[in-house]
Amino acid sequence: MGSYIEMNDTLQITKEQGFPKELTLEQHLKVPFKAEQFKNTVFEFKNKPNIRNYHMPPVRNF
Repeated sequence: MGSYIEMNDTLQITKEQGFPKELTLEQHLKVPFKAEQFKNTVFEFKNKPNIRNYHMPPVRNF
């Protein structure tokens, strides 16, 4: 009779859930990605268990 809602400011998406395979942490640590690199790019995420709510910045979610 209820819903599970997770409040979390870190969106953790696996490659199986739609995180782009070409983006790696190692690559980002060498030369950080910039938002403008993804202009006009559409990401599609799927199969993420449970509902995740996020407040808009500058509010930090715990």
